[in-house]
Order: sequence, then C-alpha cells, then structure tokens
Amino acid sequence: MSLQTQAIRQSWLVQHSPCFYGWVVWAAAALGTIATSPGQSFSISLFTDHFIQDLSLDRTTVSGLYGLGTFTASLALLWVGKQIDRRGNRLMSAVIAGAFALVLLACSLISGPIGLLLAFVAIRGLGQGALGLVSSTAVAQWFQKRRGQVLSLSLVLFALFQRVYLPWLQHLIDTQGWRQAWLVLGGTVGLVVLPVLWVFLRDRPESFGLHPDGRDLPPAANDTEVNWMLGQAMRAPIFWAFLSARVLSAALGTALIFHQVSIFASLGHSPAKAAEVFGYSALFTAAFTLLSGRLVDSIPPKYVVAIQMFGLAAATGIALLMTEGWLLVAYSIATGIFMGSGSVFDGTVWVNVFGRAHQGAIRGFVASASVAGTAVGPIAFGFAFDHLGGYPPAMWLGISLALMALVANLLIRTPARALR
Repeated sequence: MSLQTQAIRQSWLVQHSPCFYGWVVWAAAALGTIATSPGQSFSISLFTDHFIQDLSLDRTTVSGLYGLGTFTASLALLWVGKQIDRRGNRLMSAVIAGAFALVLLACSLISGPIGLLLAFVAIRGLGQGALGLVSSTAVAQWFQKRRGQVLSLSLVLFALFQRVYLPWLQHLIDTQGWRQAWLVLGGTVGLVVLPVLWVFLRDRPESFGLHPDGRDLPPAANDTEVNWMLGQAMRAPIFWAFLSARVLSAALGTALIFHQVSIFASLGHSPAKAAEVFGYSALFTAAFTLLSGRLVDSIPPKYVVAIQMFGLAAATGIALLMTEGWLLVAYSIATGIFMGSGSVFDGTVWVNVFGRAHQGAIRGFVASASVAGTAVGPIAFGFAFDHLGGYPPAMWLGISLALMALVANLLIRTPARALR
C-alpha cells in the first residue's frame, strides 16, 4: 500500500490541533531524542571510572565489555527499523521507551562483568540505538521540504540539554552514588517520556489524511518521492561512501567521549574540567546543528560529510595536545562541527536520497553499522592506553581514516533521484 492510498485514521488530537500536527510530533520526538541521553556515550563515560573501581576491572576490560555490548545491540537495529515501517512510530516508541526505563532501573543492580555486559547491550540498543532511530524517523515522516531545518531544531534542543544535563548527572553521581543515579534516570524515562510518546506521537501524516509539511495538496508530480528499498540503496556506491564516514564518526567520536575523563586527565585536567568542556561542546554542537540543518537542504550531501570528517580529524588532532585553555576552546568547536553535522545528516540525508517508504529498514541498517562502529572505537582506545603507552597511536589512526573518508566522499557521485 502506498503512502497516498492507505486508509484514513481518526484522531481527536490530530483533528483538533491548532497547528499542523507535525509540530506536535516534532515536540514529542524531540523529547524522545533527549531521552536517549542515558544510553549515550557521554553519559556512560561518567560511570566508567566507577565501574573500573567498584567492580575491580581494568580499562581494557570495561572498554571491551562496552564494545561487545554495543556491537551485540547493533545487530537488532535492522529488525527494529523494519518494525517501525510495519507497526508505526507510536507503538514502537512506547515499547522501546518502556523497556529502556526498566533497563535503566536494573543498571543500579550491576555487580560484576556479566551484569555490566548485559547492561551495555540493553542501554545501547534501546537508548542510543532504537529510541533515537524511532524519534528521528517520526520527524522525517511528517516533514519533507524543510526536513533538515526541522530536525536540526530537535538536535539543537538535545545539544543544549547536554549543557545542563552532564553537570547535573556528574553532581548526582558524586553526591548520591552511581547506583542511585541509574534509578533516577530510569524513573524519569518511565514516568515522563513514555506517557508523552504514547499520547502525542503519531505515524505518517497520510494515515490521517494529511501531507508532509502541512501542505493542503499532495506533492506535485515533479516533486513526488522516489522510494528505494534497502537492497536497491545498497547497490549505490554513495550509500557505502556515506556509511563508511558515519561508522568512522561513530567509532572515533564515541572513543573520544567514552574515554574523555582519562584523556583529559592524561593532559592534566580534572573530571570536572572534562564535563565543563563537553558542556561547551554542546553549545557549539547546537550552533553547527542549526547551520547544518540549512546546508543539508541546499547543498549536495557529500559536502556535509566532508565538513563532518574535517571536524572529526581536527577534534582528534587537538585532543593530542590540548594543554592550554585556547586549545580546549578549539576542541569544543571542532567537536561541535562533527557532532552537529553528523546528527543532522543521519536524520535527513538517507530519507532525502532514498525516500520515506522504506526508511525504517534503510536507517535501521545504517544504525546497526553505526552502533557497531561505536563498539570498535572505545576498544581501540582502551587497548592503546593499556598496551601502547597511551591514546596517541589510536588517535593518529583515526585522523588518517577521517581524512581518507573526506577525500572519498568528495570524489563520489551522488545518484539521481530515480531507481536504476
């Protein structure tokens, strides 16, 4: 059944909304995106040293468990994406948020490496993976012409939230303990986020007799979407060029965040300074997210990838030597560039190039690969720290790969919006 011919559903909220209901969906999905925070590397990084000390594990072991758990979680995201296509955003978001809340509560009971591994599998798969996927998918379904700009607003809120959230979480851990912190996070997701997603989120606008962007009429004939299936997208070279850059960004960016306290300590900075700098990075991420939201709607996507790879290489290079205050600022700016451009890219370009009809499956595959990438980076950094004398060998490798991906994406040709 096509997007235009499916049966019309009735919804009191949609019918009586004072504005285009897509904006209500956007607000609920923005909260869903924010709620992924406990499953993100920047949150887990604040718990890492506590896991090492309280569970009597070394950094390589914790990194390995994190990597294995993340990789295992990534295997389910293609299936999750297909379920979003089949069952809709509303139902899947509620199921995912409910399961995520229960898992966060259970994290307070971690007592050994097996429990830690299971926790990593669950919080990475449900939070960083599935909840983020369904939230951005919902926004992409309701907006088309200004998809990049609208999604960037969600990501700006997410970035600004981090500025407040990380110092708060660090303070909560310091004063109440890391186990109590997990209980607070789980209760918040279950009591606040889950009800909002279930009450306000809706599936595609066509299900309610509406059109993307609040248009009164369907898209014109020359503006009709061409919808690629996953197998068709995978035959396009640009798909793999984009994917390689996204996986590299996930791997290297996650490694920098996961080990940020240790990286900063090796350069003479305290954990509080690491959290402060990441807070400033969130502000720059918000700024570059807004800029990227405009760019992704107006320039070829390969240039957005190139900007991201430049920011990633720059941030990694600066992390090698940021002992001075101005270098910390430069690191924050570079981090903001690659994080801001990458987040907008993921939520828009796959849909812009390959259409909405099968985006759950396509973005589920992309999410699986990206989340698997987040598993590799922290392991490589942990191994370098424990066995190669520090982080620099892994950082130099990452810089080289980022520059290679930058050049490759500039040389690749973007396909026409038609099936081949």
